[in-house]
Amino acid sequence: MSAILTLATIQQARARIAGYVRHTPLLPAPSLRGDMPAQLRLKLENLQVTGSFKARGVFNTLLQLNTEERARGVVTASGGNHGAALAYGAWRLGIPATIFLTAHASADRVARVTMWGAQVRQHGQVWDDAHAAATEYAQTAGATYVHPFDADRTVVGQGTLGLELLEDVPAIDCVLVAIGGGGLIAGMALAMKETRPGIRIIGVEPVGSAAMRYALERGQVAPLPEVRTIADTLAPRAVSERTLSLTQRYVDEIVTVSDAQMVSAMRWLWAECNQLVEPAGAAVIAAIQSGAANISNHTHPVALICGGNAAVEPVLTAYANS
Repeated sequence: MSAILTLATIQQARARIAGYVRHTPLLPAPSLRGDMPAQLRLKLENLQVTGSFKARGVFNTLLQLNTEERARGVVTASGGNHGAALAYGAWRLGIPATIFLTAHASADRVARVTMWGAQVRQHGQVWDDAHAAATEYAQTAGATYVHPFDADRTVVGQGTLGLELLEDVPAIDCVLVAIGGGGLIAGMALAMKETRPGIRIIGVEPVGSAAMRYALERGQVAPLPEVRTIADTLAPRAVSERTLSLTQRYVDEIVTVSDAQMVSAMRWLWAECNQLVEPAGAAVIAAIQSGAANISNHTHPVALICGGNAAVEPVLTAYANS
């Protein structure tokens, strides 16, 4: 494991980014109808700046760039959330940014990036296609590529969320975390398990994009034959050696949920919690509602609502037409 991936560096990162990110709130999960464990709490990282946890890794990276690196600019490929976070972070720190999105990225996701002045380029059908184009562009332009999950500074930044949860819920004994490329769960698991080894950490993936489970079953990183899910922020073809290694070491269980289950969880979060979230943000609720994740033996479980960047206009249209 890299010498940078330690509890100490995550603690340093938390101090570094404190003035740039929010300490997001906890919400007791409504359980009046018995459809959710009474003891469950939701960590609303969908209320983070730019709507997801991604700002943590972004600021931890950007704040460590030197003057020359800042002047040359930054580049990334994103399913949407990382791109929005990098665009915002770059705007706040005065750094030029170019974001590669997939060709079918929604107008809403494009708008969330361009509103902060970043250039957008669209390429390919899945994140991996955009990533290949973005890395080539970064090399040509001499810019810094800010990886959404496969970089020490990114993982360390995401790990600050684990420390925050330990502070929020001192008796926490279980946490559910959605997995895309694995940077979030890798950083959080490192921070939490090194602090309190007995915490149970459950990862949640879409059935049609279970790249971490696929790698765990094979004992090595391997690309999925295909990716098919509505949760486009959880849809890389493969995780990385870095995130796989940390998951093997610290994560207790990986479960999967269907697209339909995520949609149902999105409806529940909107109806019961007034939280409009994307499919990735609802994945952990889908795991509980479907029974894929059993948390009944835990007294202080937390479900991490990782992102809320769902398009608002369809909801407003539905109300206008009702």
